[in-house]
Amino acid sequence: MTILNEIEFLEPKEIIPHEEPSIEKLNALISKIKNDGFINHPILTTKIKNKIIILDGTHRFFALKNLNVKFIPIQLVNYHKKRIKLSSWAWQFNVNEEFKNFLKTFDLKITYDIRMPKNYEILIKSKETFLVKFSDKFKFLNFLNEVKNLNYERVLREQLIEGIIFPKLNHNFFLFLAKNNLKIPSGITRFKVQNRILYLKVPLNVLNDEKLILEFKEHLKNRKFRIYEESVLVFEE
Repeated sequence: MTILNEIEFLEPKEIIPHEEPSIEKLNALISKIKNDGFINHPILTTKIKNKIIILDGTHRFFALKNLNVKFIPIQLVNYHKKRIKLSSWAWQFNVNEEFKNFLKTFDLKITYDIRMPKNYEILIKSKETFLVKFSDKFKFLNFLNEVKNLNYERVLREQLIEGIIFPKLNHNFFLFLAKNNLKIPSGITRFKVQNRILYLKVPLNVLNDEKLILEFKEHLKNRKFRIYEESVLVFEE
């Protein structure tokens, strides 16, 4: 099946993350992978102008890198075949006076043109909902790296009661991050990908041996799998 041809094993240096991991979450994942002896899901990636950029799986990538494996399993999805839908997460928290004063420390413009945010904008949803516009991507990036210390809960945009809705960041922004070796906090970007491969379960010893990788890929051809066309709900472990 052609989807299985998207599975590749690359050296860590060939893969570019666009997010900074959460240290707490990363350490927990490193322990889990060590105990399990395998990595469950491949890192979801795409190629933009010859750069392989992570869409989802930042913590898995850094966990495997920390475990010093030679190769990392990825699913390389074609960005231009309309299988990738851009979205973003929302952060739920109490929009209090302290946060509003925090906003005033940045070079930004506040409007009451209530709509979904575009590039370098965020929507603050509270008793008084307003749109925040940053003059350029550097100021927007600076804000993202400062606001990451908030005590928030990540939720779907439509579930947000009070907090921040982030914009849908496009491929030009990811290229900007890659070219400048910059990253944004995790939990902002969200990608919906058709025919995403899950539960690959690659043993850690395979990731250090090219011969074992070839054997694993051959074995993969005989493994049974299911394709879900409908939306599914998966409980987190």
